[in-house]
Amino acid sequence: MEYGILSIIPAVLAIALAMITKNIVVSLVISVFVGSTIICGWNPIAGFLEMTHTHIFAALSEPSNMQALFMMTIISGFIALLTSSGGAGAFTSMVTKKVNTRAKCETGIWLGGLFVWFTDSGNSLIVGPIFEALAEKLRVSREKFAYILDCTTSPICSMIPIIGWGVTTISLIQAELDNAAITEVSGMDVFMQAIPFNYYAILTLFMAGLLAFTQWDYGPMLKAQNRSMKTGKTLRDGGVPMRSENKSGSDNEKEGKVSTMVIPLITLLVVLFAFLFSKDFLHERVAGSDLRTGIASAFFAATIVLIIMCLKDKLYTFTECVTIYTKGCANAMFMCIVLVLAWSLSSVTGTLNTAGYLIEISSGFLAPSMLPLVMFILGAIMSFATGTSWGTMGVLMPLGLPVAIDMGASLPLVSAAIVGGGLFGDHCSPISDTTVLASIGASCDHVDHFETQMPYAVTVAVICGVMFILAGMDTSPIMLAVAAVILTAVVFVLHKLSVKKYGQEKTPGNVTE
Repeated sequence: MEYGILSIIPAVLAIALAMITKNIVVSLVISVFVGSTIICGWNPIAGFLEMTHTHIFAALSEPSNMQALFMMTIISGFIALLTSSGGAGAFTSMVTKKVNTRAKCETGIWLGGLFVWFTDSGNSLIVGPIFEALAEKLRVSREKFAYILDCTTSPICSMIPIIGWGVTTISLIQAELDNAAITEVSGMDVFMQAIPFNYYAILTLFMAGLLAFTQWDYGPMLKAQNRSMKTGKTLRDGGVPMRSENKSGSDNEKEGKVSTMVIPLITLLVVLFAFLFSKDFLHERVAGSDLRTGIASAFFAATIVLIIMCLKDKLYTFTECVTIYTKGCANAMFMCIVLVLAWSLSSVTGTLNTAGYLIEISSGFLAPSMLPLVMFILGAIMSFATGTSWGTMGVLMPLGLPVAIDMGASLPLVSAAIVGGGLFGDHCSPISDTTVLASIGASCDHVDHFETQMPYAVTVAVICGVMFILAGMDTSPIMLAVAAVILTAVVFVLHKLSVKKYGQEKTPGNVTE
């Protein structure tokens, strides 16, 4: 059945309501219900049943989704016990002696995100808790924390050929090469050649590091950073964090040792990479279920080591450790609800064929000379409306690559444009799972994260659009350096204009004392 313009109503409604109500759960529930009602011919009773059975229950029945929910639950338990043991506080006190400014802390978060390149869904959940107490002490706003986490999820994963992102992209490219009977190059060749043109991914990573190091924030993010530095409120008044906070210095937190945090984290990384090497991840694709198994196993192992250390140092009894852990697991309930609803909305937009409608209304604009730009814009619109990059690539690769082959256009450039467009929505759409996970990792209000990140994402997207026009005339990789220079200049100008409007708070003398 063709739904026409009705197919975009749920996605638009979810985004609009999130901005108006600042309540992501209510916004998602209403949009999923409205979409289900449209599918059922505007019958609200049938729509309610459709929402529950076909979309919410279907989202829960997906093995990958259940694995993700379980993984987040056990991570929350680990975080609660780690925080309560005092390990995080001791680590923060030690690190602050060297990492004693907000810029250094933000740069550390950025570097940590780059290190965890093997998973977009687990990145924020691994890096966020490690820097949480330190970021709180050095007055990094939750909004900026979530932004940096979000920038180092999908953008870096999209350029790694040996994980799910790369394997999926290569497979989509290879299918079109096979259809066109092209044997001179492979999907892997095109993927690797496209990396220098993956402007959105590279510029997003570059901008996050630039803003962390220079503190050239602007727009709503500068206001959030000013609030945090001036008042110490890293979360705005009335903001609802996506998970329960684990603040250092609580009444029941123990005087832990640095080793109480470091040893479990080392255990986590050793177990995780041992698992990945057992799967020969450097040469073969690791299945998503296997990757989630590795992450969950690593956190289980780290939790066991943490409990042993708590018992050895007589911080807690075994029963107390279990109680703290299970209470921490309960903290994951809110984020689990949000993710299930986001998956349900994705199911609704899939049934309504939202992506297909967007292609249909824009297909007349596919002028050969503007193909990379048009594919990037199409991908950005589709991914933002649906919250999925893989779905966007799955639709646009079969559309854009055959056109590029017929025109003799650069396949790496067109492929990069499609990937970049898909990344835009995956990176900043409020209904994207990685956007939600970044809010969870930073314990940030989700709507605040979306509103402060959006101007940054749009800045990068606009420059990417310009670069795809220029790259159509010059496909030299040197264009990437040109893009970085342009972005730096634009960010500096926007920062100066925002400082004139909002000012910029300086670090108080007692922040690290």
